[in-house]
Amino acid sequence: MVISIQLEATTEDNILRALTQASRVLESSNLLLMGSTSWPDVSTVPGHYVMYWELKSKNINGLVELDDNKVLVECCCVVEQSLNLLYRNNRTKLRSIGALEIRVVQQGTFDSLMEFFMSQGASASQYKTPSCINSVEALAVLESRVLTRFFSDKNPTSEL
Repeated sequence: MVISIQLEATTEDNILRALTQASRVLESSNLLLMGSTSWPDVSTVPGHYVMYWELKSKNINGLVELDDNKVLVECCCVVEQSLNLLYRNNRTKLRSIGALEIRVVQQGTFDSLMEFFMSQGASASQYKTPSCINSVEALAVLESRVLTRFFSDKNPTSEL
């Protein structure tokens, strides 16, 4: 288990599968997912999953345009639909999990996150961005670099 809200358990495999599906949506819009991690935000009722994404444009200048980006709302929906049946049931039928949120962060954020973990004793040669963040200090690194937020605008289906 990597991340959990309301007895639902999402594994790293679930997250990777969901990111793969969302990356396909991004590719159609000329965006690349450069880094990602997640966090179960239980400060709201119901709690919800937050994914931090660092994006890059395939355009020559590499700048990401996020004005009214419906693609990222669709990515939220695709991620939710790709998560396990228990998540989808809790989200749709029980309403015990809120809409998934993607927080887009500035370019270089995941380098800063690595630097933070290295300052805490992590080895640079063995560092891998964690699938889920639970360190308050690491969350502060991410939060200080959030550019914008997107939420899923529809419930995932709860059938297999």
